[in-house]
This record gives sequence, C-alpha cells and structure tokens, in this order.
Amino acid sequence: MPYEAVLPASGTLVRARDATGADELLVLQSVAPAAATIVALAERLLRGATGGPVDWPALPAVDVGAAALAIRASWLGDAIVGEVRCHDPECAAPLDVGFSIRAYLAHHAPRRLRGVTRDADGWLRLPDADVRFRVPTVADLLAVAPGDERALRERCVDPPNVPAAVVRRVERALEALAPPLDGAVSGLCPECGSAVALSFEPAAYVLAELRQASHELDLHVHELAFAYHWTERAILELGRRRRTGYVALIRHELAPA
Repeated sequence: MPYEAVLPASGTLVRARDATGADELLVLQSVAPAAATIVALAERLLRGATGGPVDWPALPAVDVGAAALAIRASWLGDAIVGEVRCHDPECAAPLDVGFSIRAYLAHHAPRRLRGVTRDADGWLRLPDADVRFRVPTVADLLAVAPGDERALRERCVDPPNVPAAVVRRVERALEALAPPLDGAVSGLCPECGSAVALSFEPAAYVLAELRQASHELDLHVHELAFAYHWTERAILELGRRRRTGYVALIRHELAPA
C-alpha cells in the first residue's frame, strides 16, 4: 500500500509510489541544491489524493521538507535515528536520537493567529502595521539562492523595507502559519542526564540518507544483468523492493554452501 502523508503547511495529502532505479539515479546524479532535488523527486514519486499531480510551485516552501520526509518514509520507513555525542565534554557518550516522521510532521502543524487578515488577492495583513505579506511558496524558494532571506523577503513582503520590529512580527506570523521543519530534535543523555540536540534540516538530511541507500545501484544492475540478461533500462524500471529482492535471491544462490 502506498505511503500516505499530509504536508502540514498546505494540508495536502500525498501518496508515494515505490521508487525505481531511475529515481535513484536522479538522487545520485543531481548537482542541484537539496530543495530543488527534492522537488524534482517529489514530482516523480508523489501524487495527490485523487492520483493526479501536485502543483508543487504553488505550495508553501516549508512543504518541501515535508515532501522529503514522506519520500524518506516510503523508501526507508517512518523512524529516523540520528547519531550525536553528549554535549557535556566530561561525558561525550555516543547517542542515538530517534523520532517518528508522522509525529514530527504532526508536531509542526500550523496555528491560527488572531488579528491576521487576508486580502482578496491572498496577501496577509497584521493589525496596526502598514505591511502585507504572504507565505513563501516553493516557486519563491527555487527562485532565490539558498539562504538568501533578503531576496525571499523582497518577493513576499510588501513593502520589503520595513522596520526591524515589523519584520520580526511578520516572521513570527509566518512561523505560526507555516512552521519551518528545520531545527533541533532534543533528548536527554542516558549516561549523565544532560540535554542533547540533533540539528535537523529535512531536505539535506533525507537526500544524504537516500544517496547512501542507493549506493549499490550500479552493483545491482550488474548482478541482475549478469544473472538474468536483462537490459539496464528494464532493471532501472523495477521498483526498489522488487530489485533488491531479486538481488537477494541471486546472492543466496551464489553463497557458499
């Protein structure tokens, strides 16, 4: 059954199909920024509630991270476990910080803000502030250089040059309406009880995991072509689960008795 997830900021339900070798090649070969690679992958793997394509450019930018997590859950499962060391230098014990993708997305659900109004064109207003703003979209995110907050503000705040206090109010409103998924996942060291945190940026983290999970793709193609005389194209069109299943059978047959 396809993995389903709701992208928190937009409320869009998406269903992920099993990735193929061709999708893994995209992950392995892309030199684009992480967000752009995740969007390209999401356009291939994720469909909306009715089975049709999702209008990714129109969705809130923070949904890129949610899409990355949905794809990751489909490929590798719902549980993420990151390795850190205790921040206390006298302890420095190696630790695993784990969490559920579903719980993580649910925790970042949007909140309604009292006093924020919406114009007919969809732009938002704060009470007692001569400024309009809107939630940055995926199209905005891909149109500016990674990390260029000023360029993003120029696209999404009108006028862009407002006092710093107003900028902070706008940022707080955006964090409530479209909570960012980047941040820290916290826990306690079981050895000394100190607080520990795993820095987590979904798009980059997931892309690194998917690349690691796909590192044997060329070897799989070689083994299947050698054993079954299938073409590269036919092998790359197989779903990951079927392909790895065939490879496991081959390796079992060739293993020493």
